[in-house]
Amino acid sequence: MSDNYPVDSKDLSKRGTRGVISAGAGVGLIIVNSILHFPLLGGVISGALVLVGLAGLFGRSKTDKVAGGVALLAGAAGLSTVLRSVPILGAIAGFSSFVIGAGAVALLGYGAWNIFKFVKGLRNRA
Repeated sequence: MSDNYPVDSKDLSKRGTRGVISAGAGVGLIIVNSILHFPLLGGVISGALVLVGLAGLFGRSKTDKVAGGVALLAGAAGLSTVLRSVPILGAIAGFSSFVIGAGAVALLGYGAWNIFKFVKGLRNRA
């Protein structure tokens, strides 16, 4: 019943922004996960993510530190995927590839839900 009331424009813009960014991040993770299967290119991308993550951890704001931590974890997961030829890391590589893929699907779902709520809110404003 509360879905039929007019929606605040600030809440509406927040949902639209979250939806687009989350869906874009999900697509980006799918692309990165598929690129990680190429050893040289995957190693370069993972190494760059680790460096960006380390730089972000030394940032001033809390947002910089959180984003740096996420980038560092993504880079570490990517490096473990690239190093799948090492016998000990083979199982870890499969698991990290699964986690990256599951994160991508979760981000796509979250983005789709927010875009759906955004469109529904636009209709209620009219």
